[in-house]
Amino acid sequence: MKIFDNKIRTDKDPAKHIDNTYDFFDRSDSKKADVIRVVINEWFDNYPETDKAEFKKRFKKEFSSSLYELFIHELFTKQGFCLESHPLLENSSKRPDFLAKGNGIEFFIEVKEATDKTDEERALENKTNLIYDIINKTISPNFYLNIKSLSFKTEKQPSAKKVVRYLENELPKNNPDLTQVNLEQYGYTGIPNIHFEDNDLSLVLSLIPKPKEKRGKGKARPIGIYPFEGFIGGADDSIRSALEKKANRYGVLEKPFLICINSTSFRGTDNYDVMDSLFGSSSISYSTNPNNRDERLDRAMNGFFRNNSGPKYTKVSAIMINRLILGHIKEGKYWFVKHPFAQNDLDFDKFEFDKILVENNKIMTKQGKTVNEILKLDRFDLNF
Repeated sequence: MKIFDNKIRTDKDPAKHIDNTYDFFDRSDSKKADVIRVVINEWFDNYPETDKAEFKKRFKKEFSSSLYELFIHELFTKQGFCLESHPLLENSSKRPDFLAKGNGIEFFIEVKEATDKTDEERALENKTNLIYDIINKTISPNFYLNIKSLSFKTEKQPSAKKVVRYLENELPKNNPDLTQVNLEQYGYTGIPNIHFEDNDLSLVLSLIPKPKEKRGKGKARPIGIYPFEGFIGGADDSIRSALEKKANRYGVLEKPFLICINSTSFRGTDNYDVMDSLFGSSSISYSTNPNNRDERLDRAMNGFFRNNSGPKYTKVSAIMINRLILGHIKEGKYWFVKHPFAQNDLDFDKFEFDKILVENNKIMTKQGKTVNEILKLDRFDLNF
């Protein structure tokens, strides 16, 4: 059984905003899709045979979370562990994702995604993506479209025909050569805007003239610039929240427990987010003595591992946090962190990749292999 069956594929169009990710990769004839299919099918070959049929069904509907589960399975398999799916527990009717055995140790693995978006925000995102796909159907031979603002006035889905018809009626009224002159002279304030509004949708976009050699080619997607989404803060809250939901799920465990989190935050995920979520928010403290400021990094007592009352979630032995992005798996960042107060210690010497742990009250990093090296990803052209 394969995730992606061998068949003739002829669709060369790029993915739509509203596309189901599995459906796109399953139909696309692009080089990118072909490489992704090869990698995923190879990983799936190593997945437990008895669980393949159920996993494939889930993969088709939940591409991102299922891909991460498959990635984690492959990552630990390649380090000499055999992973059993959904093992029985002594003290709980619930089952973790895997029991890993190998290199002289055994431990449980739970896999989860961490996202910033609520169900309502995801529904709005899907609705917005559908509008983007509608606008991208517009024939615009002379202009790229800069979407300056987009807002929904009702719960109804706006009429696709009405939006496209209006844009295609308004676009020919504008001269790309004159617009280019105004753009060069006055900047973006000198280019024309198109306003669309009905009972369901309010849309404002500006027209950016295409280079002369690209004009008259109306098949290219017209949207050139999307609205900028600002935010404050990072991914630490979503990471911490995801960990807390899994930390006590299985009661008392007789073996070490590893939680793996794929942070898909639209804010991005970096070392500050991970360290703040686990060890507490960072801040700079310093002395009021002008002759000796004694600046140093302090951490608040609000991390996953500890608060003002002491150690927390000690049933968890370690955390792995990834930022897994298709096409950038080779360069994907990860953090493998030991819980400094764990009830069941996980022997970090049994793992090949970089490790973060506390020694002598200091957070230390021990260098190891990269994910790229462990999974031998240089065999694949994954730089898209």
